[in-house]
Amino acid sequence: MKLSETLKIDYFRVQLNAWRICGALDLSEGRYWSWSMLLCILVYLPTPMLLRGVYSFEDPVENNFSLSLTVTSLSNLMKFCMYVAQLTKMVEAQSLIGQLDARVSGESQSERHRNMTEHLLRMSKLFQITYAVVFIIAAVPFVFETELSLPMPMWFPFDWKNSLVVYIGALVFQEIGYVFQIMQCFAADSFPPLVLYLISEQCQLLILRISEIGYGSKTLEENEQDLVNCIRDQNALYRLLDVTKSLISYPMMVQFMVIGINIAITLLVLIFYVETLYDRIYYLCFLLGITVQTYPLCYYGTMVQESFADLHYAVFCSNWVDQSASYRGHMLILAERTKRKQLLLAGNLVPIHLSTYVACWKGAYSFFTLMADRDGLGS
Repeated sequence: MKLSETLKIDYFRVQLNAWRICGALDLSEGRYWSWSMLLCILVYLPTPMLLRGVYSFEDPVENNFSLSLTVTSLSNLMKFCMYVAQLTKMVEAQSLIGQLDARVSGESQSERHRNMTEHLLRMSKLFQITYAVVFIIAAVPFVFETELSLPMPMWFPFDWKNSLVVYIGALVFQEIGYVFQIMQCFAADSFPPLVLYLISEQCQLLILRISEIGYGSKTLEENEQDLVNCIRDQNALYRLLDVTKSLISYPMMVQFMVIGINIAITLLVLIFYVETLYDRIYYLCFLLGITVQTYPLCYYGTMVQESFADLHYAVFCSNWVDQSASYRGHMLILAERTKRKQLLLAGNLVPIHLSTYVACWKGAYSFFTLMADRDGLGS
């Protein structure tokens, strides 16, 4: 089954569509000699040109902006390659999610599942709006400049200021890069918090199923079968978590490494260099985009850990006292398995947790003071 065929049963339709447009799905399925590879080369061709232009401008705002764009572009390239290597696992993830969805029954579970679906849609729209605003503010306002200018400060091997044809070519080149990099960034940054929230809610649904066992009019054998089915759900949930870890672990490590640098650069420019209202709005929106990149991820990573911890207590919320000895034996097995703490680690090193989000801001402050001292702004 091809990855593109799972779109019709997907909570992450928008993200997968973005990856498909950017060529990630073709590349993940081994179609390297296709338009997708040519598109990726075109999109990331500006990266070495950005590297060449770092700190080559007279304006400190352009120097810092160029550094931020270069770091962001390099991180996008690394995350894109990491996702391409793992995206085929989405087929298994979709199958596991469908298996867990099929187990939803009863009014309370249906209500929670409906709320989960609506919240996923709201989160996805929030990411879409945020990245659309960032794109508009970053890629459009150059048209209001009195002189010829480009959306991003970049080194070119030719003089685009004195040739209209060359200028249009450079402009189209940059705008295409902006569109596809922001699209890739949207998919890569929105997918992890969405899938972590979904896992957290599926765990809560499993808690509801387990805690309701034994309180109805079912026989002892039927209650025991319900518990066995919940154990199968637990296996599917653990497997879904493992697949998710393999998908997002290393891309999120890259994100944590870059986020502090981008926050520091943005605050430095915003506090010391920005003079116009438009520039302040731009950097505030950029700071909002950086926050949206990481805070929901850490928040829902914390929710996942707390939900799996609650799973242990749900076992004893069922009416286990009146059940058979076989039921209690299965219950003990389930309870022992839930004692295992589920750790979400970026790169197998850094916890995907709110404590890491705080650490990112502390690191950003340290880098901010270092850059301020370098530019003689600390005194």
